[in-house]
Amino acid sequence: MTAPITIRPATKADAAEVALLVNIATHGGIRAGWEHDERARGTYDPLEVGRLDMLDETSEMNWRNATMAESDGEIVGMLLGYPEPDAMGPFPGNLPGFLVPIVELEWLSAGQWFISMLGVHVPWRGHGVGGQLLALAEEKRTETGRRGLALIVEDKNAGARALYERMGFAVTASRPMRHYPDGTQPGKDWLLMVKEH
Repeated sequence: MTAPITIRPATKADAAEVALLVNIATHGGIRAGWEHDERARGTYDPLEVGRLDMLDETSEMNWRNATMAESDGEIVGMLLGYPEPDAMGPFPGNLPGFLVPIVELEWLSAGQWFISMLGVHVPWRGHGVGGQLLALAEEKRTETGRRGLALIVEDKNAGARALYERMGFAVTASRPMRHYPDGTQPGKDWLLMVKEH
């Protein structure tokens, strides 16, 4: 782990790695949703459903909004984010229940540059990858003229919360979690953390 970390835009070929890091960032929670997706039944592995989702450019959560961190050719982390509009559209009515509190918090981040996912492979945690990706998010916020940065984190994810607090984020809202489709619940609350400028 002595090679320098480089940051680059994701390519379409990175869709599977983006999906894997999204799953890591959600501690397996998104995979639970992918497992219950019709596309996973009998044909696809849930991570293949995630890869297909990352290729779907009709959603903000796709490979075009991802940035990869790598070291010596190895992908070590990923940032997925985008600028939120100043006024959010109508609240989606067809969400699975476990997503409702998350989307409610995202809707509070109008006008911010929203960090949808920040994932780092376990061996690379504590080596500055997350900090570099957050610094990139700051650059993207400036480029897009957004008034701050926003992200959502689990209440019990103490390591991530400590990193975000060191970088100037503060909790501004919370929502009680709902069970994932597999019946698990990663904590008690989802927290919206914002870094205003």
